[in-house]
Amino acid sequence: MVRWVLTALALVSSTAAGQTPVHEPHSTASASRRAVISQAATSGPHFSFFVDPDPYVSTKEFSLFCNSVPDSTLGPDSTRRLFHMVYQRSGGPQAQETVFGHAWSSDLTNWSVDTLAFTIDGTPWNAAHVWSPSIIHHGSKDYLFYTGVDSLGNQRIGYATTALLDTTNTVWDSLRVMVLEASQTQWAVPNPWMYSYQTQFRDPYVLDDPEHPGQLLMFYAAVDSIDFKKNSGALAVGVARSEPGTVDAWEDLGFFPSTLRGTTHVGQLEGPHVFPVNGTAGGWRLMFSSAGSPPGELGESTIRFETLSPGASLADTTQGNWGAPQVLTQYLNGDETAFGWSGSEELRADGVDYLAGFTAWGPVYQGIAISGVLWHGDDFTLESPAVTSVNEYRSSARGVRMSLANYSPRAGRVTFLFDSPLQLPAQLEVFDTMGRRLTSLLAGTLPKGRSSVSWDLSTRDGVSVPSGVYFARLSFAGGIRAARIPVVR
Repeated sequence: MVRWVLTALALVSSTAAGQTPVHEPHSTASASRRAVISQAATSGPHFSFFVDPDPYVSTKEFSLFCNSVPDSTLGPDSTRRLFHMVYQRSGGPQAQETVFGHAWSSDLTNWSVDTLAFTIDGTPWNAAHVWSPSIIHHGSKDYLFYTGVDSLGNQRIGYATTALLDTTNTVWDSLRVMVLEASQTQWAVPNPWMYSYQTQFRDPYVLDDPEHPGQLLMFYAAVDSIDFKKNSGALAVGVARSEPGTVDAWEDLGFFPSTLRGTTHVGQLEGPHVFPVNGTAGGWRLMFSSAGSPPGELGESTIRFETLSPGASLADTTQGNWGAPQVLTQYLNGDETAFGWSGSEELRADGVDYLAGFTAWGPVYQGIAISGVLWHGDDFTLESPAVTSVNEYRSSARGVRMSLANYSPRAGRVTFLFDSPLQLPAQLEVFDTMGRRLTSLLAGTLPKGRSSVSWDLSTRDGVSVPSGVYFARLSFAGGIRAARIPVVR
């Protein structure tokens, strides 16, 4: 079992400095532009905690992506690195789940967001909902694979494309292509009665096939016919490979028996994805979610993974190739970084692996933690997500800064420092890891200029909080500042 690594924060801050500027349309950029990429994120912290700028909207399934985009400030035909997160918006005014938000950042800490980046359209297979995005660069385009839901509630997998995933300059091609559905496989049940006969075929995760250059693998979740015949159908993980020279035709490779309910003990498996050890071609993990914790359980066992046997093919579904499911938080010796995760994703960029998870535990905790992976041979631990600045890109309050003054986990008081370019209505609240609001430190107006507020580590009833991890959220129209606060008594 690996050791527990918890990165204590000596100082956490959130600043609009470094916010990603909006560029001129990328269509005018040279096709032969040189790759001059900013390395700001390489030397910075490998963690982030992202929340939607609307405090009434939660984040759900998401995709991480990294590319280079035009940046004339670095010189002619120059580019810089940009992280992207496309995520499913849910709850509150987005309860119908018809929109993907698109956030971008150069440093994984300061994020700008287009909250209406991608929506349903008149294409029948995605007319009702868009879910579970997955982004990959293939050929000359960036592909957004996702689950589309039709007006009858049936799910299929397809894609949209763009010449370049940028900031607000991103222009999605008008054609949305459905590429895979349950009836095209030999194992998925198209109309399962336990889901009111609505097709369950979702959560694509697409990556380059490590054994077939130029082709893609897709992992996804669907109702398996084995358990279905026993009247106990549940979702299992399937895999398909794109045909040579196209992404519109896929070969069904079957499903993984190791992901059947009898092995995983998961009633509704969701969100599969895979990643290898530290950028190698081996030690692959197949990670998935239980889509919610068992009754009476508090979110510690939602994410599980299975490890591929050495030398086995990633696309070989033979049960003996995959180890027994391991619960992520148990594997991490109880590290609260992964507490409550309801779905996860992985990204490797510039030699660093990032593992991220979204959680639905309470108001502030309905966000996405992005953590650097620390490899110890074939095992790993996670860096702790800290503080994040999130702005709707249209917001006039992008310059609001929040930091913690001389913070120490053993201090008896936390002082929040603010610097705002304008006076604006705002509230600062503190939550525990279950999303319970412990106290409100500011409920009114954030003044222009510099100001501060202190928290004496007690609830609104005056009860001192015990050791643990807490979250502070400063919210205002168009923006959020969120800080993770470990407390040691």
